[in-house]
Amino acid sequence: MSFLIAVGSTNPAKTTAVKAICERAYPGCTVVPIDVPSGVPEQPIGPGQTSTGARNRARAALAAVEGARMGMGLEGGVDPDGSLINCVAVVEAGGRENLTWGVRFPLPPAVVARVLAGEELGPVMDHVTGRNESKKKLGAVGILTNGLFTRAEMWQGPLACALMPFLHPDLYPAPAVPPLPPAT
Repeated sequence: MSFLIAVGSTNPAKTTAVKAICERAYPGCTVVPIDVPSGVPEQPIGPGQTSTGARNRARAALAAVEGARMGMGLEGGVDPDGSLINCVAVVEAGGRENLTWGVRFPLPPAVVARVLAGEELGPVMDHVTGRNESKKKLGAVGILTNGLFTRAEMWQGPLACALMPFLHPDLYPAPAVPPLPPAT
């Protein structure tokens, strides 16, 4: 049987990143995208909601895909300071967990104001740029860098780092479960 990895999203920007990293880390693995709830608002605000969403997605994906050995959750959020933040959680069937953070960058002030007022980042970016479904393609990072760094590329670094304890269990003997920041 194949090494099954469940990812708690069907968004192509996230699933492309997971496939790119996992196929290199675990040759022959099968990545199974599945839509699962994050348990946090559609647009997480702050590190607490963002990391909780990533963990919830990883755990729900692992539970939803029979035979999966790992569950992965990728959650993007906006910090109240106006930065885009992103978090990756990996959960192993044996109970080991790890959580990592990706790049952090400032969003345009007009975008931040709308997101902090309750709108979701993707549709706001679409509205201000005239694009459609940007969160499934370039993402805010790709738009703001003129395509120099896409959303799928943005997820690869923190995902690779989230795999460290699983790739080197001899160096990380205890389950890696960093504490969650307080929910906001």
